[in-house]
Amino acid sequence: MNDYPVFTARCDTYDVDRIYAVLKESFVSIGVTDEDIRGKKIMLKPNLVLAKKPEFAATTHPAFVSAVVRLLDEMGAERIVLAESPGAQYNALNLGNTYRVCEMAPLASDKLKLNDDFTFESVHMDGRRLKNLHIIKPFFDADVIIDLCKLKSHSLTGLSAATKNLFGLIPGVEKFEMHSNFPKIEDFSEMLVDLASYVMAEKKLIAICDGILSMEGNGPTHGTPKKTDIVLISRSTFALDVVAERMIGVEGETIHLNAAAERGLVERSADKINVVGLTEYPTFDFKKPDASAGFILKKLPNIAGGRLAGLFEAKPMITDKCIGCGKCAESCPKHTITVEKRGKKKRAVIHRDSCIKCYCCQELCPIGAVGVKQNIFIKIIR
Repeated sequence: MNDYPVFTARCDTYDVDRIYAVLKESFVSIGVTDEDIRGKKIMLKPNLVLAKKPEFAATTHPAFVSAVVRLLDEMGAERIVLAESPGAQYNALNLGNTYRVCEMAPLASDKLKLNDDFTFESVHMDGRRLKNLHIIKPFFDADVIIDLCKLKSHSLTGLSAATKNLFGLIPGVEKFEMHSNFPKIEDFSEMLVDLASYVMAEKKLIAICDGILSMEGNGPTHGTPKKTDIVLISRSTFALDVVAERMIGVEGETIHLNAAAERGLVERSADKINVVGLTEYPTFDFKKPDASAGFILKKLPNIAGGRLAGLFEAKPMITDKCIGCGKCAESCPKHTITVEKRGKKKRAVIHRDSCIKCYCCQELCPIGAVGVKQNIFIKIIR
């Protein structure tokens, strides 16, 4: 797993023919053959974290799905199913709306089925953090997993690309339980490595990252679209992420990549990754999430049992945009958010004593009404 190459290519358009050509070249470069696909059941795992239109850059673009389906069909895939478990309930109502808004619904055809099986199966593993969890049923029905991720910054993990995208294999609100069970970013990151390692051990995996229109700032859902015109493909989520991390200017800061490298699953430096395709790939100056002050704090000494870092740590805050819909309260792993009437309107309130700063509330707020409160000292440093 630690020596898989990463293919990179320029692609400045969501034209399906152009993406198809890039993917076809990439499969040859990283050693994906017809034998890997012919007669196989394929599951496409896009990033559909929230019901948002493609132009917001929060979700995998439908053109990528179309191009992948075209290539897999030509290679003789027996069946192709697109399956995802966004935040909130894992059911027909939520998924149907997500497919529609993310413009996946029109792609359904005799060549591509949109998953409508909302069952899941139990998995027992000997991970460093993960021992028991549920994974959506389409995963077990597939021979090959295509990890169709998006290149984005992320308020909790710093980077959202191939490894983090597999978190969507956990059904619905059970993902909130994972945040509750692993409130420390170090433990949550180890959990992500456990999950990705399991997936790559159980199935053939191809990770394809849509970096044509990426997201900087407060990703994974409410950042700013950024045109980067890049595509990355690898058979290792970790290798792809190491290269993606350098591209967005946060090399060395992604904790789950530190954990993967410590286990010998990936080289920690992008210089040691076998990059094919572009002889020199681009790098970008991505705006960091407002919550990324946490990475600064990790460099501070562990004074007073870590309470010094806690004093300066960024915290989610409800802004005046709040309409009191309650989505943040539903998504809070620790149930530390309530919706209360303030005057004539309802508004969400965060009770900070139990807040674990996972930023699920910010990620899943449909209108971007959750901001970040930063200590003035950290603002000056940044």
